[in-house]
Amino acid sequence: MHLNRISQYANDEPMEAFNAVTGSFEPGAFRARILLTDRFLSNFNKPLRRRMLFSAPGTVFPASRTFRHPGTQDVYIIGQSRSDTLAGKDYNQLSVCHLVTDLDDGSAGLAKLFRRAPVGPAGDPGWLIEEKVTDLFLDLEFRTSANEQESYELKIGNFFGFVSASHRLEEWDFLELHGNRFRVVDVFPDSGMLGLRVDKEPDTRANFTLHVDGARTYNQTTHEFESSKTQWNVTGVAVRDKEFSGWKTATEAYIDIVIDVKNIGFRPEPEVTHIEFGGHKRLVKEVSTQAGERQYLLRCL
Repeated sequence: MHLNRISQYANDEPMEAFNAVTGSFEPGAFRARILLTDRFLSNFNKPLRRRMLFSAPGTVFPASRTFRHPGTQDVYIIGQSRSDTLAGKDYNQLSVCHLVTDLDDGSAGLAKLFRRAPVGPAGDPGWLIEEKVTDLFLDLEFRTSANEQESYELKIGNFFGFVSASHRLEEWDFLELHGNRFRVVDVFPDSGMLGLRVDKEPDTRANFTLHVDGARTYNQTTHEFESSKTQWNVTGVAVRDKEFSGWKTATEAYIDIVIDVKNIGFRPEPEVTHIEFGGHKRLVKEVSTQAGERQYLLRCL
């Protein structure tokens, strides 16, 4: 019995591979057949988008893990694969796929990936500069919405997203789909693809300038003590800007700034560091971190 030949009889539709560099689909990448995962599909988003891809064992998929069916023009990303075996020999390969065809409702299609990264050396990274990383196909599923902290009737939409595992995504990456921008919050594996948790919100990071006072030295010419100053450009998040107090006798206003350790070349020290933000220069009074030491929290007056 030529079980391999029989099983591959219907797996003979030529698929088109997506080339992320040129942004086009290249014909004849591989041969396979698309089927639904279940005839009794759920009314939820994820089961409606999942498909089964049948192909010959050892089929080589495109590097983008993204292809298009030439007949339906539907686009899919490829996840995990497994093979059916008889007498120790593989005769059929099944791969899970996810439908990412461009939809009129704006929940799927070709998106742009943006990332802000430092351009300076590790000792002085400088402000983060945004650049486009690549184009990739994305599918979104609404999860919930949450009230924005310390706001009134302002909600942030939370979504699940699915992209090809050929891409590397990070926290604070931004995806732009149909004119809407989404911030990547979490990245996790899902059936051989990348699962994302994204929030529909703008980039809240801001550029700051830190002024650090150096050691005081005595000038033999002027007979005065002088202190050298250095200036650092850093990017962080203003998590709290408190310009009023709860007590009438207190007039002190402060602002809390969070800076990732990887985005600054030194540890800010209180009382000798000033931060320039919003047209004001403030003194850093407290610097704290956490067990993982991934961020600095600066309380500035």
